[in-house]
Amino acid sequence: MTNLNNYSTSNTSEEPELSMEELDAKWDALENDPEFLAKPIWQQIIEIGNVVPQSEWRKHFPRDFARNAEHYMYGAPREDEEE
Repeated sequence: MTNLNNYSTSNTSEEPELSMEELDAKWDALENDPEFLAKPIWQQIIEIGNVVPQSEWRKHFPRDFARNAEHYMYGAPREDEEE
């Protein structure tokens, strides 16, 4: 199985920069790994999340998602907009 510990969720500036081809290869390895597919969904989500570099999470995932999940999911006003 692919060792995903190299891409931990720590906020280090030493994280490797991966190309889309490398990320695709890691995704393909996970998709075709019977050991990975046998794991519960929550463990699969964690492993998939660990493959994505923190720089990509910061670029594409809103920092206030936990507080404003209903805004992002359903279009409700943001908590900071209601004031």
